[in-house]
Amino acid sequence: MRRALVSLALGGALALGGTAVTAQAADGTASPQFSAGETNAVPASWHFYRAYWTKAACLTEGDALGGTYTCSYGKGNDGKYKWFLYRWY
Repeated sequence: MRRALVSLALGGALALGGTAVTAQAADGTASPQFSAGETNAVPASWHFYRAYWTKAACLTEGDALGGTYTCSYGKGNDGKYKWFLYRWY
């Protein structure tokens, strides 16, 4: 029952969103074009890159890639402890 209600709510939201897009397109006004400098950029954050068995291998790869990075020790999905390389971008 709950899934049916959620489906109806999402379907209604999509239908309303679709009519708004259609109404804007029927206006005849061209959508503005933005350059890369005028748009809002997504804030940078830490992204997982790869896992390594040794800290030395993690640091070597981070140095080779350049930029800001960190190596963090923790348990992987397989239950084994590894070094994880995270990059900032």
